[in-house]
Order: sequence, then structure tokens, then C-alpha cells
Amino acid sequence: MARHYLLPGGFRVCLRLPRIGDREGVRRLCGRHDLELDELELARLVGFDPRRRLVICATGLIGSAETVLGVGAIEIAADADPWLLVIDDRAEGLGSLLADALLGRAQALRRARAA
Repeated sequence: MARHYLLPGGFRVCLRLPRIGDREGVRRLCGRHDLELDELELARLVGFDPRRRLVICATGLIGSAETVLGVGAIEIAADADPWLLVIDDRAEGLGSLLADALLGRAQALRRARAA
């Protein structure tokens, strides 16, 4: 699912499913937005149940290090909206890109399951 996009501010980001190695990056990103995740919440976010939930992580290079710039989550249930959308302030335009990706992918998953 990994795809690369160029944001209006010049950042090149990759939207992909989260990996175990993203835990600390997600924790730091959420912490900068005063959203403290305990270990269980973080584990459920990074290791989500794909039958019920979709989580997408946005990463990009800051300096020479891959950095988590956004994370979003949506339930696969009909007509659900993203319940988590945390974006790094440096990534202008990422919020709408990530929200659209969550909504579109969740809708595609629902259609595939209905078929």
C-alpha cells in the first residue's frame, strides 16, 4: 500500500501501514499534540485488527532520518469517519491527504467485503 506524495510545502511523504518500528515515532508525534498513549493503546494502534480498523502512517525525511509525520485511524464500519488524525505541524497539506486516504481505503475495503 505504500505510496509517495509531494505536499504543497515541499515535503515528500509516504503513506503506508504502520510497522512495529513506528511505535516511538507515533508516540512522539502524539505527545507533541498532548495526546499521551499508554503501551496498550500504542500497541493497538500500530498492531491494529485489519478486520475492524485501518491505520495509516505518514513518514518523511527530516534531515536524514525517516520520521513519522502523521497517523490516522478509521473503523471499517459503514460511514465511519477517522477517529484519530494527528499531523506534524511541518507537514502542510498532510491532514487532508491522510483523511482522504483513510476514507477511500476504508470504503474500498467495505466494498470488497460486500462482494
